[in-house]
This record gives sequence, structure tokens and C-alpha cells, in this order.
Amino acid sequence: MRNYIKKIKKIREEKIFHIFLAESCTGGMISSKLTSISGSSDFFEGSVVSYSNFLKNRILKVPNTIISKYGAVSHQTALSMVKGLKKISKSEILISVTGVAGPTGGNSKTPVGCIYFGLGIKIKNKYHFTTIKKNFREKSRQKVQEKSTEFILKEIIKNLQKI
Repeated sequence: MRNYIKKIKKIREEKIFHIFLAESCTGGMISSKLTSISGSSDFFEGSVVSYSNFLKNRILKVPNTIISKYGAVSHQTALSMVKGLKKISKSEILISVTGVAGPTGGNSKTPVGCIYFGLGIKIKNKYHFTTIKKNFREKSRQKVQEKSTEFILKEIIKNLQKI
């Protein structure tokens, strides 16, 4: 994962951008990886670790109706989380992550390893939002978090090419 951070740092030498995150099931692991290399303060604005539904609602403004209707682990919640970041940050890259890290807590609809990512990319002063669903097969909580972190670091690099 260290190579991904180095790539992000290198891209930052060529482009001005900032990253802001909302993490749930990764519990700050993405933020930790982004801040593990000296100089990350040039591009990493910060993060909100909104593990509870209360904080998803209070800080990120995810409507309780979305969580009630679709669940905290859903496309709708991931999208609402990342759009909530836009209200508190002007970063060019906005990321949200919510899912079931396990080893318990999954069900047939959202099994252990089911992770939803929200992405907001600011291109020419306009944000473009999308969500991605991944099902990681790992059963260990640590491995699911690591795979989620690695996946989103790759997505950040891919999307930095667009700004």
C-alpha cells in the first residue's frame, strides 16, 4: 500500500488537489495510510470516522430515512455520506466507505466483506458522484479493512487522472 501513497504524493507534485474522507467500516485505516508518509499534509485534508448511524446523520447529514430504508451498508448511504462531505469540505477528491468488515454482522443481502464506496471528484469546479460496491471474500476483519483501503487508494490514483 505504501507504493500507492507514494504515487499519490508524486501526482501531487504535478497537480494541486486535496482529499477528504468519511470512513465507517475501515475505522480510519485509509486516513492512517494517507498520513503514513511525510508530506501528506500537502494533499490530505482530513477525515470523519462516522462509525455510528448517529454521526452519519449528525455530521454527514445522511437522512435517517435513507439509513432506515436502505441500511447503513448501501449505495444510498455511501452516496449520501460522500455528498455530506461536500458540505464541509472543498477537496477535489471526496471518499466515503461503509460496509460489513466482519467477522460477524453480515446477512444474505450484505454479507461480511460487502463494502460500498462513495466517490466525489471535482472536475472543472463541478462534482461528479458515483458509488462502487465490492464484495471481498476475506473473513478476517483486518483483511477486509486492508482490502478496502487498498482498493480505494487505487481508485484515488485512477480518479486523480481526471482532475
